[in-house]
Amino acid sequence: DSLQAIGIDTSGQDVPSVQVSPEPAQSMKLSSVFSVRDLPEAAPDGGASEALATGLRRATEVSGSPDGAGQAPDVTLLVASVAEPAGVPELMITSFEGLDVDDRVAVTGFSGTPPDPQIAVGPTHLMEMVNSVGRIYDKNGNALATFGLGSFFNVPHVRHFDPKVIYDDFSGRWFSVYVSRLDNVSSADEGTLHVAVSQTSDPTAGWYLYHFGYVDVFPDYPGIGVTDDKFTVSTNVFDVDGPPGDLAPGCSVISGFCGAEIKVFEKAELLAGETVSWVNYPADSSLSTVRPAHSLTPTTDQFLTTWSTISFTVLRVIKITGTPDGGDVATTITNLPTREHRSPPPAITAGGGDCILLDGGEETNLGPPSCINAGDRRMLEAVWRDNILWTAASTACLPPGDTSLRSCAYLVEIETVGTPSLVEELLIGGPAGHYYAYPAIRMDTTSNLFVSLTHTTAEIFAEAVVVTRLADPPNTLSTRLLRAGEVVHTSGRWGDYLGAAVDPSEPDCIWVVGQYAKDIFAPEKWGTVFGVTSYGQDCEGATTPTSTPIPTSGPTATAIPTDTPVPQATATPTLTDTPTRTPTNTPTHTPTHTPTPTSTPTPVLVGDTNCDRVVNPLDATLILQLVAGLITALPCPGGGDADGNGVTNIVDATVILQFSAGMINSLPP
Repeated sequence: DSLQAIGIDTSGQDVPSVQVSPEPAQSMKLSSVFSVRDLPEAAPDGGASEALATGLRRATEVSGSPDGAGQAPDVTLLVASVAEPAGVPELMITSFEGLDVDDRVAVTGFSGTPPDPQIAVGPTHLMEMVNSVGRIYDKNGNALATFGLGSFFNVPHVRHFDPKVIYDDFSGRWFSVYVSRLDNVSSADEGTLHVAVSQTSDPTAGWYLYHFGYVDVFPDYPGIGVTDDKFTVSTNVFDVDGPPGDLAPGCSVISGFCGAEIKVFEKAELLAGETVSWVNYPADSSLSTVRPAHSLTPTTDQFLTTWSTISFTVLRVIKITGTPDGGDVATTITNLPTREHRSPPPAITAGGGDCILLDGGEETNLGPPSCINAGDRRMLEAVWRDNILWTAASTACLPPGDTSLRSCAYLVEIETVGTPSLVEELLIGGPAGHYYAYPAIRMDTTSNLFVSLTHTTAEIFAEAVVVTRLADPPNTLSTRLLRAGEVVHTSGRWGDYLGAAVDPSEPDCIWVVGQYAKDIFAPEKWGTVFGVTSYGQDCEGATTPTSTPIPTSGPTATAIPTDTPVPQATATPTLTDTPTRTPTNTPTHTPTHTPTPTSTPTPVLVGDTNCDRVVNPLDATLILQLVAGLITALPCPGGGDADGNGVTNIVDATVILQFSAGMINSLPP
């Protein structure tokens, strides 16, 4: 279920903003339908395409200063190649099959695209998330648990999407976020940001859950970062009703985009499952798609990156210091000139069909050859280690010897000591006719860079690769295939991001998750693959996974902070262009209750007839089988009375199907 939205204002016009304060959550009801929103750009002005091509030739064929105000370091294009230079450590890699669209159908009863895969790695476990499904593995790739994210996060809305997950080695905990929305016809619209924090380093045990409510708007496309003392979440805030939409409360039914929002949480309180304090930077239309950095070494400075919404040659670095409880949260913004950065073209693939792009439910057919959507110019993620900040996006570039613009990976290195400064810009692309998109990045302890990418040409289907860049000798590039594409992908949506993670037990081993076109039963044809790679390091997880049953149940304990299911906001400062800004009125919140990290009884979920904690058409099917006498009892008999009249019959099956399709908003409590 894809909804159209415009999230990047490339025309330079202001977009109205709105201050968003959390509201109490509504009664919990579970489902597994998700919605993902694009952020399409406005078309460039006349003549811009030729100017872009000229500027990119200068950037790729020779080293030189990019167009734009100010001085920026040279841009280097690294041509991806499988040839290994002599005298460098051997690149070790092992890969395993991940979740696919058939798994999504098995767990939720629905297929769908895109997957937006994520991976996090702890001392003994891996955790993968795609849109609406999660799975926990051991490090040999054996599945330990598979579960619906609607159930895992206690989602109160029908539509939920965009999972993010990381493991924080500082605290030995897992952090994850998810978002959901509800468009009400006769009452205020709703949005929710869901935050989950594990109670231990074992993701199969208990988690603390927090829900932050929005009225008439909703958070989208989250990014997460962590430091010694802070957990930071960024989102793009949208008006639920726009575009298109009736005039109603919210921020903008014309563009639908309210601006980027940043929440800074007191990390220690999240770790304890206490009532949490935070500082909220409300939706700011001068910012879009801000990415907090995952800090890999100790620091109390949270760095974030974003592209300017009105210039193609400005990268903005945000630094946040202090803590909500300390009342001293402050930010600075540094604008850095870069090469001209535009959205990439579609990535051509084999298949013999048409290039179909799906944007907000609107399908565009560009004719042959086949393609996948390579995304746009949004910042995808950021990672920080030892005063070096790397950030990544997809972009358009012209490889040497090529005649057409291709999608390439765009990586920027920033020194963060003192005032942040730009060290280098890298493009990963080529040779002629090759496309790379959706870079996910991590660094090992010696600053070698590992990048998960989608790769295509006109001769191959969309495949998953990992590209590595040695720090010494500089710009030595290696490419390894994670999984070859098997079939043409024609859904019109490929995805929004991939994932990468450092192994805390072996920090020179980097895990990545990629996506490939998979020959599978469901029509969307996507699969994921994850792997571990290192220069010369024998990483744990080098054996072939055994074939084991995959239980469809989530972690065994899920603790919701008692008495405070919806934390209350502290200050809401505005992030502006002044060099330094300190939010005011940030009182320290004294927790009123700390839950114990133990399991609580699981209540009967109305409509859940098969005990999987998800309400979907599979539950209706069981009721129909019961009515027809094909089975004698429901696995969860208490969940069959969906209309609350004390009887389980065909009417209850109909109600469940209506709820799953979004025709009704809730089931009886």
